[in-house]
Amino acid sequence: MTIEMIGDVRGWFHERLTACLSARGMSLAEETTFYLVELLASAGVSRKESLCGRPLVWILAEATQAEGGERLRLFRTLGDEALYVGGFFAEHLERRGVSEGYVSRLGTQAYETASQLAARHAQEATRVAVYQGLAGRFTPLTRVLDDVRESTALRTPQDIVRLFDKWRRTGSPRIAARLSAEGVYPGRPSGTVH
Repeated sequence: MTIEMIGDVRGWFHERLTACLSARGMSLAEETTFYLVELLASAGVSRKESLCGRPLVWILAEATQAEGGERLRLFRTLGDEALYVGGFFAEHLERRGVSEGYVSRLGTQAYETASQLAARHAQEATRVAVYQGLAGRFTPLTRVLDDVRESTALRTPQDIVRLFDKWRRTGSPRIAARLSAEGVYPGRPSGTVH
């Protein structure tokens, strides 16, 4: 048997991202959508400096001390990492005592600073609107990335139990719909399962 690997995951992530945006009634500028697709694709490929490699506060410290193009690169990296971590690893952060609000504020400020710095660099000026869009919708975008993660996750019994536990804590109708799609029909938020 031969397993064929997808050479470029961008199309796959574009499909997932646009479906998740649509499900939430959100739309993004085409440039911002493609920026997020690149972010997701780069996170899925082994890189020397991978996403989630360093604590966000360390990147912030480096960014505030850097100058010129390096400062812009580090603030963009901080925004990207905060967005990715906030979307794909929110539960992990929560267990570690890192609040969603903290990650959101950090990511929003990083993209706002990146947009200001990009306006001063000719080669990055085309991304000013992208960074502004990411800053302005940071928290909703972390939720979209969580939806993307959910749509790509393998469905093990442990995944479903975690999702059910999350539904019990939040009572979220969106999570209830996900559970129903997996054949688990939650009752009232009291914890009753049908």
